[in-house]
Amino acid sequence: MTPENPINDALLAKYLAGETDALESEQVRRWLAGGDFARQEFSRFERIWHTVGTLDRPAPETEVPVDTDAAWQKMKSRMKSPPTSSTPEMFIATLRTPEPTVPPARPEAVVRPLPAAPRRNAWTYWSAAAVVLLALGFGWFFWREQASQPVPQLAVTTADGKIEKILPDGSRVYLNRNSRLSYPETFASDSREVTLTGEAFFDVQSDAARPFRIRAGQTTVQVLGTSFSIRAYDANVRVAVRTGKVLVKAKQKEVTLVKNEQAAFDADRDTLLKSTSDVANAFVFKTGVLSFSNDRLADVVQTLNETYQADIQLSSARLANCRLTARFENEKLDHVLAVAAESLRLRIRRNGSRTYLEGSGCE
Repeated sequence: MTPENPINDALLAKYLAGETDALESEQVRRWLAGGDFARQEFSRFERIWHTVGTLDRPAPETEVPVDTDAAWQKMKSRMKSPPTSSTPEMFIATLRTPEPTVPPARPEAVVRPLPAAPRRNAWTYWSAAAVVLLALGFGWFFWREQASQPVPQLAVTTADGKIEKILPDGSRVYLNRNSRLSYPETFASDSREVTLTGEAFFDVQSDAARPFRIRAGQTTVQVLGTSFSIRAYDANVRVAVRTGKVLVKAKQKEVTLVKNEQAAFDADRDTLLKSTSDVANAFVFKTGVLSFSNDRLADVVQTLNETYQADIQLSSARLANCRLTARFENEKLDHVLAVAAESLRLRIRRNGSRTYLEGSGCE
């Protein structure tokens, strides 16, 4: 109840049961006329009255039967009908008070009974139970409504730039260009789940009681506390681990990865393959470091296309097996291509947004 216009819960329950006198009824009506809050509270009590149902009744000698079905129907009909005055019209439960019965005289009795205790009103016995049940019912109803509310979802999206985001649990996510991460405003008590489209580097806070899961395409990556990258711009997904351990699941397949291991899910072939090759370049968008050590030119071009989201092609299949050894740190694509072309005696030709590496081949 509001502090400005309070009302006793027991008085309201007594009013609903039809036990109030004229002064008490008028007090309830004044409270109901006080504003929307009072009417909303009464509406909540109405729903709880319907949910709680018939209360346990007292012993027969003190029982005052209450026709709750009739009271409920009367209440609904009056709540639906327009009020005839400025004071909202309420209902009074119909009470059927049994006529007191006088036991037959027993002249032969020689033991005089003690004076009977004053008969308490039925309200004394069940009002407390009614108030408790109403309070419990209100609490349950409020909890159920709160629990059914979905947790608000947040999202961060990148275009040409990169963004570092701290999640509600303190985990850090470094989001690459043209990527999107969705996550809840607050994580659940038993798990932490996010959804990724694009590429991101995760540094997850350790929490054994709440596994961290990333949904990316048809795969799920589960960790406790580790750092790794995920690339999922399309149905194909690649996961590379920098520290710790992760579990990668794709449909009915799964693999466990540790430091310097990676796995790739091929959606067309429906395969999930694990690799122990050097994974340093999988983190280039986070570290800025590209490193090639006698790598095939075909693999170098694929890495450059992924890193710079470029369109680089080899003009001849004979160039695929050319080998490149070089290291770059935070360099632009034009500089990387120039160094590669000079090292392998190749030419660079551009046609619109596409770049070709041309040459006679490598010995």
